Amino acid sequence: MTRRIFVTEKTGFKIKDPSVPVVIRDPRGLLFYSTEDLLPRVKYFNLPAGEYFVDSGDFAKATFPRDFKLSRLNYPDRVYESTGDFDVIFASNPNKCTIFWDEKKIVFDKQFENKSIPETMFILYHEMGHRYYDDENESDLYASNMMKVRGYNPSQIALAQMYSLSSKQIGRKIYVNKNLINTL
Repeated sequence: MTRRIFVTEKTGFKIKDPSVPVVIRDPRGLLFYSTEDLLPRVKYFNLPAGEYFVDSGDFAKATFPRDFKLSRLNYPDRVYESTGDFDVIFASNPNKCTIFWDEKKIVFDKQFENKSIPETMFILYHEMGHRYYDDENESDLYASNMMKVRGYNPSQIALAQMYSLSSKQIGRKIYVNKNLINTL
């Protein structure tokens, strides 16, 4: 039976029985987090603030969220203004996402209305990384770090960038995954 949970801030959870997969969906019913394919079996995981629906798994709130080391970033190339008060919209966009700094607007392509939250957040944080970095790899690492800070798990980050970047971006995918492995 599916149960609903609310998380008000980045929260850690301890899995009571790692042999039973944890499967969590977002309010749209899309997969948000799963331990089904993770070996060795996961004993702890985090969730960022939000509403979730648990399909399976027995877990309890941990004392603290699990801290994952952040990837080391280069010194910023530039500093644009914060996107904290920018409008976010979904519309036709030839790119996955574009930040229009002068208009204070973030435009996701419509396809992201149906993507998982981790995929969407990876792309958003990547674009926000361009506030500081011209380099795509640095912006990817920025996205990875922001997701860890917010409460996403390395497995979610790895899958988000694998699914959201095209097959032409294999070098970027390898770069992010190597950095994720090095921060475990």
